[in-house]
Amino acid sequence: MSPEPPAGLEHYVTGNDADADVTPAGPGLILMGGSTDVDAAFTWWKPRIAGGDVVVLRASGADGYNEYLQELSASDSVETMLVTSKELANSDYVKWRVEHAEGIFLAGGDQSDYVTFWRGTALASAIASVWQRGGIVGGTSAGCAVLGEFVFAAHEGSVYSDEALLDPYNVYMTMERDFFAFPPLAGFITDSHFVPRDRMGRLVGFLGRILTDGWAPKAKGIGVDEQTAVVIDAQGKGEVIGEGKVYLVVANEKPTSCEAGKPLVYSGLSYHRLAAGDTLQFPSGETSVPAEPLSAANGVTSPADPY
Repeated sequence: MSPEPPAGLEHYVTGNDADADVTPAGPGLILMGGSTDVDAAFTWWKPRIAGGDVVVLRASGADGYNEYLQELSASDSVETMLVTSKELANSDYVKWRVEHAEGIFLAGGDQSDYVTFWRGTALASAIASVWQRGGIVGGTSAGCAVLGEFVFAAHEGSVYSDEALLDPYNVYMTMERDFFAFPPLAGFITDSHFVPRDRMGRLVGFLGRILTDGWAPKAKGIGVDEQTAVVIDAQGKGEVIGEGKVYLVVANEKPTSCEAGKPLVYSGLSYHRLAAGDTLQFPSGETSVPAEPLSAANGVTSPADPY
């Protein structure tokens, strides 16, 4: 039986408040790029959560996902929880409700809140446990941005591509790692709102930092467009769904120059532009979509318009 909710937890339950004792048919992941949600992503997770319970996690907002997700998922329940402190993230109630869910969805918002409030807590462990027992974990916008091994944490606010390329160590380039450790996303950093906010340059900057700082000898970035998602099944096969594109950027060597106060100089990168129906394998990044060359110098990428 579920523990009692802690004082101060704002939460909303739609459907059956009791736990559905079902076996999920995953595990799986959903990387969603923000703006209008991709209905097909939740059609995809519907058989995999097997009529179980869904928990939506956020640090602001309200219950806007509840009826929408219950209808698309045919779930036993949808519960939205606003987990706005480490105390709440370590509470028995939050831990229990997340551990017993079959689908977890991290809503948009401010990823610095998620890193600050959830990292290293019972909540983070509980989210990982859902994937480990075959459930589905997904996120959109800020919720997508925290799912990789490496994370742009946005502790000082967002960073723009020109800022990242002109100085990869500028004050806005706040990087974190090991928030989560989903095996398909080992070696990856994720980004969202990709084309409308022109985020290729900053993704290149993130990769330059990861390799220069010695976090990994190689890394990959996934940039997901708005109204677009990547769904990743139990075998690590990812498929693009939705209206936009997904950009896989591969960094197999360190930048030529990645220093504070100086423009990033980075050659030898490659990227793949994937559309709906295209697939890629995680964590290898293998795809039949051809690679294109990508580099950065003097504060811009080449090609200047990689979209």
